[in-house]
Amino acid sequence: MTVPITSSSASTATGSSPFTTAAAPGGAMGKNEFLKLLIAQMTHQDPLNPQNGSEMAAQLAQFSSLEQLTNMNTTLGDQAAANTALSGAVNNSAAIALLGRTVTAVGNTVAGGAGGTTSVATDVPAGGGSLSVRIVDANGVTLKTKTLGTVAGGRTPADISELTGDLPAGTYKVEFDLTSSGGAVTHPTALVTAKVDGVRFGADGAFVTSGSLSFPIGTIVAVK
Repeated sequence: MTVPITSSSASTATGSSPFTTAAAPGGAMGKNEFLKLLIAQMTHQDPLNPQNGSEMAAQLAQFSSLEQLTNMNTTLGDQAAANTALSGAVNNSAAIALLGRTVTAVGNTVAGGAGGTTSVATDVPAGGGSLSVRIVDANGVTLKTKTLGTVAGGRTPADISELTGDLPAGTYKVEFDLTSSGGAVTHPTALVTAKVDGVRFGADGAFVTSGSLSFPIGTIVAVK
């Protein structure tokens, strides 16, 4: 029996090829495109020289692996989204629970004027040294300085009410200067203590507020 063989020139004349398949978004071949290509290959194979069985089995195995990897990627993406949503819900709940509480957070922004920030702290490295604290304006100019004396390693609080109390209302920066016994000067990270009077939620996460100050929930290191 004679089986007609489709001429490839007919496809060429129409400007299309039976083996042409659209790529998935981003240029990568997805499982649907792979299946279409496999079906086209089987449909248009030379009946006098059909596809080798072992080669077809290998292609089917590749298709199966591709499908499994695609499904796995989808599952992992769903799990990541669920974990992000859960983390956001936990942070939002934690932020609400902090209303009215006094927190200590990593940050160097303080409030000046009546009702301004009165308490800050820093973690002094082992070995200690001579510590001082400064209030700096938006231009980096030091407005006031307080010497705290020689301190040992560990968390060291500082009352800055006399530094911020008579400043105009607004926000300022607090900086610590630690001079070691060898004369080296470092600037340990500042911690600000404030009473939470509000909560703010946004695309960048949950924040607690205290007057004009705002602290990301993840920067809080202590709660009273």
